[in-house]
Amino acid sequence: MESRTKRTWMLVYGFIGVMCVDSSPLSSLKFTRSEVGLEAVLPCEWGSHSEASFVTPYIQWQTLSNMVFERMGPEQFQAEAYQNRADVPEVVLARGNCSLHLTDIRFSDAGLYKCYLVVGKKGNKRRIFIQSVQLSVLDHKTSQSVELGKDLTLHLYTHQAETVVFQTSNGTEWRALWQRQKTKEDLSSRMEESNGKLIIRNMSKRDEGLYKVMDGEGLALSTVKVSVEEPSQHVMPNVVNKHTSVESSVGVNSPDLPLPFLLVMLLNCSSISKHIKPQSPHPFPHPLSGLSMDNLPFLDDCFSWLYHWIIFTLWAPSV
Repeated sequence: MESRTKRTWMLVYGFIGVMCVDSSPLSSLKFTRSEVGLEAVLPCEWGSHSEASFVTPYIQWQTLSNMVFERMGPEQFQAEAYQNRADVPEVVLARGNCSLHLTDIRFSDAGLYKCYLVVGKKGNKRRIFIQSVQLSVLDHKTSQSVELGKDLTLHLYTHQAETVVFQTSNGTEWRALWQRQKTKEDLSSRMEESNGKLIIRNMSKRDEGLYKVMDGEGLALSTVKVSVEEPSQHVMPNVVNKHTSVESSVGVNSPDLPLPFLLVMLLNCSSISKHIKPQSPHPFPHPLSGLSMDNLPFLDDCFSWLYHWIIFTLWAPSV
């Protein structure tokens, strides 16, 4: 791919700017936001414009005052402030998606962006306005709780981070804890910077307060409120005495029934058996009329079972 210089691109842009269609209807304005150090996608679609070349669409993104990014096929231009941070992927552009991808977002990236589709043949090119996007950039605000004696991990988020400052919970002054330009030997033995994170070891109560990650211009990239808690106590689980049901002589786990209830059941069964007769002279037959002990042999087993159950409940050892 042949690279074009910034000067060449700006001359082309200046020529095209004389012959542009720059209408910005309010309905075409979209809003998006991102936190500093992360990625932002400014949405845009050109597929509805029939004048565009489906082979090599030519897209331009700019702010109110400066060009940001241009792409025509494999050729692209990135403004100096967006070097290695801006892109409209060629693959998706060919399918009608002209969204601008910005990485490592900075506060200076906030503002209004406009996208144009360049159409026409050489010597007769013009720009068609497609989309306006308002980008807002926010700082990070979080809170953390750390156990006494444990380590605190602060995310720096971006290489823009230059300094970490600290203010105690009851204090009013800010104190610098870490600076990027300092060597490891200059840092406190409790601190270590690795993979975009600052680790502060062996936290104590005096380390409670606010931590701010600052960029080179003194703007806060993130603010973290840190509290230091006492180590959690390991509570022993309550020992619950569980009563295990006693397995009966017939192999069934018996429910916990009170002894008086069992006695009443036995007496009732005995009383019923004495009043059972083969024939009932009563004009309205008893529900158990016509039954006899010969016809209900299971009653004997019932009495025996209840009897052994009661004896077992009284004298069986607790489990």
